[in-house]
Amino acid sequence: MYILSKLYTYYAPILLLNGLMITLNAQPIRQPSHYFGEVGTYQSSSTETPFWLRSNQYGVVPNRSPVLTLRAGIYSDYDSSRHSTGRWKTSKYDFGYGINVVANANRNELAYERNVLLPEAYVKVRRGIWELYIGRRREKFGLADSTLSTGSYAWSGNAMPVPKIQLSIPVFTPIGFTKGWLAVQGTFAHGYLDANGFVSNTMLHQKSLYLRFGREKDVVRLYGGFNHQVVWGGHTDKLKGTGLVPDDGKLPSTLRDYYYVVVGDRFSRTDSSAYTNFEITNRVGNHLGSIDIGAEIDLVRHTLYFYRQNIYEDGSLFYLINIADGLNGVRIRRNDPKAIVRDILFEFLNTTSQGGPEFIIGDPYKQGKDDYFNHQQFREGWAYRQHTIGTPFIPPALGPQDQYPDGTFTANNRVYVFHAGLAGSLFTRWRVLNGPLAYQVKLSYSHNLGTYNNPFTVPKNQFSTYFNVVAPLDILGGVQLTASVATDVGSLYQNGVGSFISIRKSWGK
Repeated sequence: MYILSKLYTYYAPILLLNGLMITLNAQPIRQPSHYFGEVGTYQSSSTETPFWLRSNQYGVVPNRSPVLTLRAGIYSDYDSSRHSTGRWKTSKYDFGYGINVVANANRNELAYERNVLLPEAYVKVRRGIWELYIGRRREKFGLADSTLSTGSYAWSGNAMPVPKIQLSIPVFTPIGFTKGWLAVQGTFAHGYLDANGFVSNTMLHQKSLYLRFGREKDVVRLYGGFNHQVVWGGHTDKLKGTGLVPDDGKLPSTLRDYYYVVVGDRFSRTDSSAYTNFEITNRVGNHLGSIDIGAEIDLVRHTLYFYRQNIYEDGSLFYLINIADGLNGVRIRRNDPKAIVRDILFEFLNTTSQGGPEFIIGDPYKQGKDDYFNHQQFREGWAYRQHTIGTPFIPPALGPQDQYPDGTFTANNRVYVFHAGLAGSLFTRWRVLNGPLAYQVKLSYSHNLGTYNNPFTVPKNQFSTYFNVVAPLDILGGVQLTASVATDVGSLYQNGVGSFISIRKSWGK
């Protein structure tokens, strides 16, 4: 698997380019369906960009202000004329691609944030209900609201997309013999993380499976499923002599190990010549994810959506000793896209239990201290390019001096979060507008306790707000003005007020 990952890393750009050329030269020639250019600036009263301006932005917003940002994208979507009621009219296959480039100009302590970023670069192909893509692509996983939420626990869109190959059923698709009562959605992916770092050349295994019970037209629809993420493989010289890695520093990465990664096996390894005691008593790789349930109720004028994400990482959920932890949400949606108040959201995130403060080997009901997003082997944690992949409320260490305290990624993974969101449209008589103003509001209060091993002496409270307006302007053939204001007040981040203003020009649909 290591060799396959290296080949994927070296040849993915070539495959992406070749796939793009094939796509462009297919019959009929696939021209871009839409593209855009954008220029914007981030400003802040402090040196730190406020929390809600930089969180869940796929790692493209620097942590330090001020920032000048230039963005451009080109996309080719699937040809909708080739697909009708689940059957292809003229072709069995359809192709698409996307490239998104971001260039930031600022003084930032993270070197990669000063470079030209490529948050999206992919080629995709679809046949029937199946889709295959290679490259980077913006995604979220989990049964949660996609716009106003704090973000799904395991994969929120907070970090730069990970390059991977993914096979999926991308949308809920009815299973034929159930007459639409049961629909399925799922993914299976292999990805590649950083070539450099505490552990170099690490790989990502990812899969998800979600079911929907009830047809789209039914009053009640129930949802359930899971997502599973594993960081595995790689090499490090920094843990030699600790007993956490083999003497040569190479972590397990054979096909047999891949099987252990995929199935989450915990008990089959007894060969001490091939595995360390850490891997024999735990698992191959750093495993985590969530088991989700949800319910959607159509009340004609409004739709209610309830969801719950249960956290698993170290086996505590199997014994229900960390059942108090998870993301809980409810969204009230007005079934009118032009409503002044269309969406109202409330969420509560709790990660303070972690199975309790004790970890006693042999007693499954006292194997707590799950230490979310931290890992003794993969000490860069559940992160990519120094950004948390999961919920942004479990942040990386706040500064270089705090990086990997006691061998861990985050110093704060025990947190309560109370969150509210609001979204809708405002109509005005301004002649310069050619449509309604769309707005979003987010209000988040967090109570931060640190970790079990290193609790904060005094809990840190934080209140973060966000207000965003998107205005379609009838100038230059139609442009989009975005204006956002965010504030941070508390003891976790710098107090301050920040803003983002941009002009975006789009072409195509």
